[in-house]
Amino acid sequence: MEKDIREFLEEFTVEELVDRGVLRGETYQLRGTSIGPLQDLMREYNVERLVAANRNWFLGVDGEFSNSGSDEEIKTGNVSQLQKKGNVFNEQNPAINPFFKSKSGNSLEDQEASSSSFALERDLQRTLRHNIEQLETGLSIIDGGTERTVEAGRIDITAKDGEGNLVVIELKAGTAGMDSIGQILSYMGSIENPKGKHVRGILVAYDFDRRLVMAAKAVPNVSLKAYSVQFTFQDRG
Repeated sequence: MEKDIREFLEEFTVEELVDRGVLRGETYQLRGTSIGPLQDLMREYNVERLVAANRNWFLGVDGEFSNSGSDEEIKTGNVSQLQKKGNVFNEQNPAINPFFKSKSGNSLEDQEASSSSFALERDLQRTLRHNIEQLETGLSIIDGGTERTVEAGRIDITAKDGEGNLVVIELKAGTAGMDSIGQILSYMGSIENPKGKHVRGILVAYDFDRRLVMAAKAVPNVSLKAYSVQFTFQDRG
């Protein structure tokens, strides 16, 4: 039997799912460690596959999965292939998990807005990867086309400038808040630094919190870049 994952999870209380190990942490996330407990529930209720058709996502009781929305290299196959099992749910919690809540306790509408922001960030990253010199003359991407994982997290784009210095680029779809400066500094501190070269940071956002702008003035190796969106329209009939 195949079942929509949201409908399946809603058959239980959040307390039951936490006790069974399906939901994790204060935000009730589906994580890599959720897979085994979730498959146990599927077996108990004779569910062979959980799906989210509108997200091109599924997880089978046999371990087969598909997550086309993931930014990892392996998007489909068997969970046994994955070093990081969380790839099964990567970026899907707000859409497929009815109990998921952000750390700020946002509503479903806020989560959907967050999901839209993520999509915009992915579009922004894709555009910059094809036109990196629009951001700064002399920049070239050195991360092989994928986000680099460091101890502090995942760097959106890693580049080097015309002088050979490393450049950590962090993207925000909307307004960058004060936490963004700490985020990009932690990435800069985590990345390997070749001898004699500096590490710079570029924070790209639609707008910036006023306090962030003031804080950035005290960090000379971090620059702020604002982007804008232009729409074009064509007749189709």
